[in-house]
Order: sequence, then structure tokens, then C-alpha cells
Amino acid sequence: MTPKTNWQPGQPLPTYADRATAAAIITHHFFPISHRTIEKWPLTVRRPNKTCVYRVEELLTLAERKLAEAHAYKQAEG
Repeated sequence: MTPKTNWQPGQPLPTYADRATAAAIITHHFFPISHRTIEKWPLTVRRPNKTCVYRVEELLTLAERKLAEAHAYKQAEG
């Protein structure tokens, strides 16, 4: 089950995001990702009110780098 998020494509990006919102942003802008994967990334975590939040700018930078470094190949025709 995917956690709910208040952010939707077309809205401005927040400064900070929880895991579910972070996953929705990365999925929309770069590649599909689970909210559980976010906790394994080397990111700075802040915990106001016992909720993990991440700086969206840092998330986007890391996602862009991961996509650029991903193995790329041409699929066979047919």
C-alpha cells in the first residue's frame, strides 16, 4: 500500500518532504521509486515532530545523479 501524499504533479515543490511525498516527486520527475527506498539513500534527515523529512533540493540532485549514472543500453528490435 502506498502512503498518501498531499503533493500532486503541477503543484509547486515543497522545501521539505516526507518519504511518501519524496517518492511521489522523484517518480514524477525522474523514475519510479518506493517510499521505502528513500530511507536507504544517503540523505540528510530532519525529524520535527518525530516525522522524517528531507530537503527536496537534495532529493532532486541525488535522483538526477542516479539517473545519469544508471546503465543505459539499446533494446533489441523485434
